[in-house]
Amino acid sequence: MSLYRKTITLTFIGILSFYNGFSESVAEELPKSLTDLFRPHWPYKAFWAIPGIDYLKPRLVLKTNSEGRIIGRSRCLEIDNLEQIRIFDPLAKITNEQLHRVACKSMKKAIKKIDYLPIFVILESDEEILLKFDFSEGIVSSSKRVIERIQVEPENSENSG
Repeated sequence: MSLYRKTITLTFIGILSFYNGFSESVAEELPKSLTDLFRPHWPYKAFWAIPGIDYLKPRLVLKTNSEGRIIGRSRCLEIDNLEQIRIFDPLAKITNEQLHRVACKSMKKAIKKIDYLPIFVILESDEEILLKFDFSEGIVSSSKRVIERIQVEPENSENSG
């Protein structure tokens, strides 16, 4: 083999090894999933002592741009729906309301510490990202959700005719 070929081969091998090492170091810095991204900021283990926490699966709704940056405010779906229903029915309730509220504060506190989400989709005006939090396992998952308005049944009014 000529000296020219040896030089090119060694240069190529050097570039490949540098590129491989660089890509591995960058990959180690990026979170592999939503769960890995949230765990350092989300105190889900603090909820393990609460009876029935494994049945509670609160959801956080938010909008993101195509780069994963959070746009606007985030809201807890169950609490937000309850507040909307209470406009028409002040006595409306959900089971474990206080636990939902505490879980909501925990989720919102965690999302404030995160700059972006690894969700790169373009949302329509009636679509949102729905983050599902499993407090018993410490797992966060996501899906796309179409905004649905709360349907309130009209009360029967008697005519005084």
